[in-house]
Amino acid sequence: MSVTAIAFTFLSMGAFAFLMWTIVQKQEKNDPKFEEKLAADDRRAKTNRQAAGMEAGAATGQVPKQIAPQLPTEPPKQAP
Repeated sequence: MSVTAIAFTFLSMGAFAFLMWTIVQKQEKNDPKFEEKLAADDRRAKTNRQAAGMEAGAATGQVPKQIAPQLPTEPPKQAP
């Protein structure tokens, strides 16, 4: 394969990737609820990962570790 063919292949792949990227960016810009859809998708993925972890733990006989939510705490106040 010649250097010209390889260069043409890379350039055409780059042009195609740029074209697809611009199309997706334009579509996302025109969708007012895009961020809400991404957040909902993240929540579904998190729920599915947690469920899969619990199933894997049950299959191996391990108890899944519960992770407590981290709450912001104030540093201890110094006594006067």
